Amino acid sequence: MQKSKLYNECRRIVLAFGYSVAGLKSALSEAAFRLEIMVSIIAVPLAFVIADNAIELSLLIGSLLLVMIVELLNTAIETAINRISMEIHPL
Repeated sequence: MQKSKLYNECRRIVLAFGYSVAGLKSALSEAAFRLEIMVSIIAVPLAFVIADNAIELSLLIGSLLLVMIVELLNTAIETAINRISMEIHPL
């Protein structure tokens, strides 16, 4: 791989990481996401106590992660819609 291609790929990865961090910072401004973080802080250690085997543990923690991912997607969609129009629509 040429130096310029390697540089461009590394730069792209660094920029993508920066965008991800900015998105997480933005998500922390959402009350629902902060609440889910607080619940996860309690629920993850509890999952280690409750789970009888690795499959149950992975399902318990995976469901918490899935809820947070869906909240991030919801926030992204809301932000995109608000970017298009700031008017509140009754629907």
